[in-house]
Amino acid sequence: MRVSTEELVLRTKISHAHWSSPSAANVFNWILRRASIEPLAAKTRGLALVALLILAATMAEFLTGSTAVLEMAHDPLVLLSLIGLYGGGALTIRETALRWGKGWAGMLFLGGAYAVGEEGFGTKTMIDPLHSNIGNQLYSHFMGVNWVPLSYLTLFHAAFSIAVPLIVIDAMFPETKGRPLVGNVGVLLALASYFLVVASISLRVPYQPSLQVYVFLGLYALMWITFARKVGPRFLKPRHEAPDRREIAFVALGVWFMSAFLLIGIVGPKLFPWPVTAALYIPLAASVAWFLKEHVGLKDNDIHKVGFVIGVVAVFVPFDIALELAKDPGVLAYTAAVLALLVAVRGRLKRRAMGVEESALVKGSGRFELGTGAPVVEASREPVPRTSWLMPARSG
Repeated sequence: MRVSTEELVLRTKISHAHWSSPSAANVFNWILRRASIEPLAAKTRGLALVALLILAATMAEFLTGSTAVLEMAHDPLVLLSLIGLYGGGALTIRETALRWGKGWAGMLFLGGAYAVGEEGFGTKTMIDPLHSNIGNQLYSHFMGVNWVPLSYLTLFHAAFSIAVPLIVIDAMFPETKGRPLVGNVGVLLALASYFLVVASISLRVPYQPSLQVYVFLGLYALMWITFARKVGPRFLKPRHEAPDRREIAFVALGVWFMSAFLLIGIVGPKLFPWPVTAALYIPLAASVAWFLKEHVGLKDNDIHKVGFVIGVVAVFVPFDIALELAKDPGVLAYTAAVLALLVAVRGRLKRRAMGVEESALVKGSGRFELGTGAPVVEASREPVPRTSWLMPARSG
């Protein structure tokens, strides 16, 4: 459920008032209901925040083998730096897009800017033609830029490092949708931690490009930030109220997206000149965005989005088996844990949806309030509890 800026201001003003009588409390609760605002428990916010920081910090690095799982045991600072980089970046993007009133399009565009910070200014994989992480990139190195890595790293970080953890958090904690997890100070701290880690990585990388390359990277990042700030409310907004495809279609979409992404990087340099290979990621991203816009729906779509993530993660299983046998013990266990989490979240969503449907049939007319998934009960007006994946409904 999206909450407008006016509603947030209203909630803030009301929360600072001191209610001393039962009648005043009733008025307070009535205003919250009319504004479609539900108080967000501090425990829920804290759990969602911790889950976001850990998932964002580990999924992109561990599943791809970029960071060995057991490296954390040898050096705990590795996890802290990943939390500062990925967690700080994902949290900053989520909160910024929320404050700007932007949806997934804004978060994806800001994810492009995130990629430039990490891979352009930090590790320099976007510009170093002989970087050890990606091998010899002289194939696409032109005017100081590795154009193929620039293309696929922008897409990878926007989709996988940023969007995927945010999808999972929305599904685990549906109460947090459209709600800030931190205040303005928290956003500044998250942004500062991201920049601090980027700067520390940059200082350890000996490659130094020309000033013109740094200017280009800055303008490239600014382009994505401008897109995020200016994007209209209808851009990438789903066309239908609810998903019109079965869940398996979104699982297949995730498998196809990540498989095609990897295939372009493997086969492209062998078959095509670098401008063609770099450009192939554009129709890939556009096709996935089109499918989601046409079929995912505005509401009741968490299970379908989790299915998409399951498809994406499943593609890494054979790669992680090879990594487990070769040099990265523990990566397969981590991959299995992520898939188990996703399946558990999916099951929780399924049970909640069935519970809401049964409650609607028993207690009311079966009519649902737009944007909340809660039945409007004409007879008793009893609210249906909204719970997160980690926080079951209270009894009594």
